[in-house]
Amino acid sequence: MWLVLMQTTLHAQYTDHRNRQVDSLEFVLATNPPTGADLARLYRELMWGYQQINVEKSMEYARKCIETVIPLDGWRAAADGYRVLGIGFYNLSQFDSAMVYYDKALEAAARMRNFPKDYEDLNIDNMVSAIYGTIGNLYNIQGKHHEALEYYQKALTIFEKWDWKESQTIAYINIGQMYMAMNNDAQAEINFIKLDSLAHITGVSLHIAYAKLHFGHLYLRTQDYEKALQNVEIAYDYFFAHPEEEGTEKAVILNVLADIYLYGYDDALRAEDYARQALALSEELGIPREQSVSLRILSGIHLKRGEWRRAEQTALEALTADDSEPANTLALYAILVKAYAHLGNAALSADYFDKYDALKSIWSNKNYQSSLSEMEVKYETEKKEHEIARQQHKIESQQLVISRQNMRHLLLAGAVAVCIVFLALLWYMLRLRTRRNNALTERNDTLVEMNLTKDKFFRIISHDLKNPAVAQRDAMQILVNNGHLWDTNTLTDYYNELLKSAEGQVELVLHLLGWARLQTGRMTYAPQPFYLAARLRADISLIGNTAAKKGVTLIDQIPDDVQVTGDSNMLATVLRNLLTNAVKFTAAGGTVTLDASPVSPASPASPKYIVSVSDTGTGMNDEQVRNLFRLDRPHLREGTSGEQGSGLGLIVCREMLEKHGSELHMESEEGKGSRFWFEL
Repeated sequence: MWLVLMQTTLHAQYTDHRNRQVDSLEFVLATNPPTGADLARLYRELMWGYQQINVEKSMEYARKCIETVIPLDGWRAAADGYRVLGIGFYNLSQFDSAMVYYDKALEAAARMRNFPKDYEDLNIDNMVSAIYGTIGNLYNIQGKHHEALEYYQKALTIFEKWDWKESQTIAYINIGQMYMAMNNDAQAEINFIKLDSLAHITGVSLHIAYAKLHFGHLYLRTQDYEKALQNVEIAYDYFFAHPEEEGTEKAVILNVLADIYLYGYDDALRAEDYARQALALSEELGIPREQSVSLRILSGIHLKRGEWRRAEQTALEALTADDSEPANTLALYAILVKAYAHLGNAALSADYFDKYDALKSIWSNKNYQSSLSEMEVKYETEKKEHEIARQQHKIESQQLVISRQNMRHLLLAGAVAVCIVFLALLWYMLRLRTRRNNALTERNDTLVEMNLTKDKFFRIISHDLKNPAVAQRDAMQILVNNGHLWDTNTLTDYYNELLKSAEGQVELVLHLLGWARLQTGRMTYAPQPFYLAARLRADISLIGNTAAKKGVTLIDQIPDDVQVTGDSNMLATVLRNLLTNAVKFTAAGGTVTLDASPVSPASPASPKYIVSVSDTGTGMNDEQVRNLFRLDRPHLREGTSGEQGSGLGLIVCREMLEKHGSELHMESEEGKGSRFWFEL
């Protein structure tokens, strides 16, 4: 969309030249060529004239224009020439070369700002924002979403400066799409909200429809199907009431509706109707990407109905149409794995499982690198802020030294009375310096602690996330190599083990996120009175079901009238973790007990309670107890049914209780069980 807008806005003045005057300009150049600035203008008209007719010719005249105008300091024409070369290489998919010329165009625009009187008739910001948008497109088409986002945001800054509302609308769409590509749905929603608000301010119905369509995409991905349907229906009403609007959006809307009805409402008939409409429109307009999406939805419907051969044929047709969208391609691979398995073709099923696994690994790694890039940018920003603070302290210290030296010279020239004042002032300065040194020492200690915390965090990521992931990959490879040799029971056992491993990793990621929110101060503490039993009822029910499946008895001894004061979400998280751990490390036939008993002697005005979780499980030895709350000592443990555990959840629990002014206590004996308790 950026490129279409840029070309429409910047090159409209040359439309007639492209259609009627190229031949006459060539005739002038061949018979009576001008010189100097006039020749440069002729080259400039020819490069724009050929821009939509002959890319190579356009680029040839752009080079000639640049060579002619640079000695004349004609940076406006040079900037246009560089942009035409950038567009040419962009259209030829030579992205590195395109980037070189877009950078040169920005340099030319910067030179133009040095001569404002020479370019009074030109809004340089308009030119620069168009270049920023095209560079954003260039990065986007290469999958470099962070870089694309940076340039879209630069363009948005200019649009906001000049209050160009239509351009802001396009910027919000692009920025929101980049955040979705980086799996940052929260930021994507913020930008789509801005888009929707601006569209309603301007009253442009088309922009409102675009906002609703992008909301529909977002809520479909987050599986909020009701919101997705509400928004997409508004977009549907607009686009299908305006036949003149572009058909691509209509095909997209039909496919989104098909996905919503298939996966959100289990309505295969309506989903099939929308998908077939989208397929017909995509084939008519030549939109392979949406054609592939339509076929993927139809293939999923065939699979749902047990039509294995039709599901296979439709999925293969979809891959042939387009396989550029990773999410759509992954879904098609998954359909083919199931279809071939039901058709009895184990080899092809395994082959598409390999393709699915390989693509998912590449995609996951790309998302991981994207998140890591965000962390690195944040770390570098904090590092620069610390360096600025250090330089400021250095300047202050130098100023202090200069001040002391001047004072010393003044006092030496005075009498005894002045010497006394000098000594008093010197004593004051020394005391002040001592205080500053102490403050700097405390600040350095804080920085050291922050770096240690960061190192511990990355150590956990590298150790506790990498090793299970590698183990899962190896296990998958064994499954791929030997799965066709095993019976159904063996495969089921193997799948269950992989599921346990994956659940362990998910639990670790959730603990890491909770711990990171605590460390960065983003988890707010909001204490208020609440009834403990009522707040925990839903969690106890879920954990009780898990315990029952394992053969473990969960006993809830918390009276209904126990009222405590604290952050209900944090305390629920603490007890949920303690109960889950207790069930995890208790074998079948064992018991887990949750209890809350008043502290004696209890105060009638504000009674205190000891809340405890005890189990009859495996317990821990002395070394495990000593290292239980140490972040720098990885201590992966398996539950009695092979469940994964890292110990990070207990660290998160302890830090949440510290916000309540409480401590997490524990006692454990190997082979007999453990008891965790805290006071509220």
